Amino acid sequence: MPLNVSAPRSLAELDFPTGAGPQPHPARFIDPREVEKHFAPLLKNRPSPEQRWARKANATPFRGL
Repeated sequence: MPLNVSAPRSLAELDFPTGAGPQPHPARFIDPREVEKHFAPLLKNRPSPEQRWARKANATPFRGL
């Protein structure tokens, strides 16, 4: 077994991709009502926006690194 099996290859040995490259996905509009209907079975007894905001009332802001 050769010792340099995991040695990096030189630029001459690399296979660069050819062609048009990746194509961007077309923008999609998803109706928020359809999204809510889709996830409704997972969100049983979910808190209201007011209840979620109340939990954050005493939170301290992130001061960064």
